[in-house]
Amino acid sequence: MTDSALRSSRVFDWLSTRSHQIALAAVGLSLLLAGGYAILLGGELRYSDEHVYLELTQSLADGRGYAFGSDATAYRPPGYPFLLLPLHLLSGGSVFVMRLLGVLCLAGAVWFAYLLARRISPVAGALVAVVTAAYPLFVYTATALYPQIPALLMLLAMFEFGLRAKDRWVWAIGAGLAGGLLTLTVPSFAPTLLLVAIFIGWRARKAIAVMLVAAAILPGLWVIRNAVVMGAFIPVSTNNGVNMLMGNNPSATGNSGTSVDLFLYEQRAKEQKLDEVGIDNFYRTEAMSWIASNPAQAAGLYVAKVANTFAYSDTLKTEGQGASDLLAALSYYPILALALLRVMISKRFPLHRVDKLCLWAIVLNVLLLAVFFTRIRFRVPLDALTIVLAASTVVAWWDRRRAA
Repeated sequence: MTDSALRSSRVFDWLSTRSHQIALAAVGLSLLLAGGYAILLGGELRYSDEHVYLELTQSLADGRGYAFGSDATAYRPPGYPFLLLPLHLLSGGSVFVMRLLGVLCLAGAVWFAYLLARRISPVAGALVAVVTAAYPLFVYTATALYPQIPALLMLLAMFEFGLRAKDRWVWAIGAGLAGGLLTLTVPSFAPTLLLVAIFIGWRARKAIAVMLVAAAILPGLWVIRNAVVMGAFIPVSTNNGVNMLMGNNPSATGNSGTSVDLFLYEQRAKEQKLDEVGIDNFYRTEAMSWIASNPAQAAGLYVAKVANTFAYSDTLKTEGQGASDLLAALSYYPILALALLRVMISKRFPLHRVDKLCLWAIVLNVLLLAVFFTRIRFRVPLDALTIVLAASTVVAWWDRRRAA
């Protein structure tokens, strides 16, 4: 063994034996970075969506139920406002205190990312924990009143508990509850629960059944609420129609996001005097009609939206409020390149079970997101899985170097 290989082996062994301590230090680093940025922001709200989530949380705190003003709603998925509610009640509505939900969830995500990646190797776990803690997009998003970082924690918890359930079914309860709450927070991730069931395996049928039943509890209660209060079957929310229309109309582009003109559609909905559920159905029907009438254009648009998922910058509706484009590109694209390399070398270095789970989850959710429209923040939970694949590449290379 050469001197270089020997030094490399020693560093690898050091990281391996101290991966647990490194992960704990990474949790502390996450709290320091995100917490410090939250203090810097204070009570400032930067985006319109933050005001919407705050209004829904305020409605719950005031005893008006899930409503805009006096009108009951299901327009936004309810998971995130319900998570914000305890902090709102404890702080009297302090934006800064509610911002800490994302900070704490990011710290939890660092730990669960470590637990997931250490299944590949302890070194992979340590690397993933550190990168997740310091990843600029995570720190930035954690301090906004957005559901993506809590969703990241739920996604990683669902994966970790789901993989444990293969050997001990009781863990399926945790996986299911995490999956159910994830569905109520970011509904597009609901099909990922079925992916976890596949990875648990048919031999663990009891675990799969328990997980699916546990996952149905919270969404089931929400469906009942919607049936009673809204008088309609609403699985999660009534904004799927408008989201689909924003991503599928004559003026939509791969990166237009919410910056599209829906005025004519809005006017037609008003003329028909549709309620919230009716508007949702109307918008969905219009989007599907446009796709059916323009299949070639819709297909090209879909491909463009898939590509936009991997962009480093959004065309924001609130101009001038994005994170540094340069920092975003420099932090994301090397990780994405390493993750793609992991797939390319999979014949020589077979993918670990965790690699496969992360890879298929990324593919599944990218394809689902592009049905509507894509934004960088929608991709946030997937970036953690990309980091796991990137770390796996580094570990595969490092193992080969040690053996040289």
